[in-house]
Amino acid sequence: MLCLRIIQQISFFLLLSLHIGCENDSISTAADNVDLNSEIDSSLQQIITQKIFEKTNAIRTSRGLSELAQNDDMDQLAQLHSDNMVEHNFYSHVDHQGKSPSQRADDLNFEWRRIAENIAQVPWHENVLKCGNTRSAESISECVVEGWRNSPGHYANMIGEFDQLGVGVAFTNDSIAYFTQVFRVP
Repeated sequence: MLCLRIIQQISFFLLLSLHIGCENDSISTAADNVDLNSEIDSSLQQIITQKIFEKTNAIRTSRGLSELAQNDDMDQLAQLHSDNMVEHNFYSHVDHQGKSPSQRADDLNFEWRRIAENIAQVPWHENVLKCGNTRSAESISECVVEGWRNSPGHYANMIGEFDQLGVGVAFTNDSIAYFTQVFRVP
């Protein structure tokens, strides 16, 4: 039983550590299986996204940087990407239609001079290695933000010269959360 738990912990750590990604474009340079319908609802998703937003700004202010403004357009762009990753079963900055974050923003007529994206996957589970129980808005948001903070590319986006932030999260039926952060200079 102990061996099985260790294997589960290693699997979830690998899922977390291997499935975090970031992308940056600049125009200037050209588990337990849970019934998620009953356990995760839209209000909980909103709480999770708000906590990610707050934790990201806390990292910025701890370094003497200005806070990012919440932006509805970037929230929509981030949520669209998280939803698409779940619906079309992929995990990448390039979506199921072959479009990058900047192309998705252009398709929605969202203006930008600089845009960047962080993505991550975290299981909604009681025993995630280095995160513990991620079955609360606080713990899953802490897990994903710390994962990004400990990754040089993601961290560079989090403390980068951006003005606005959007956050999206979507859950699969097998309890995996797909996260997207979109940073923008309009």
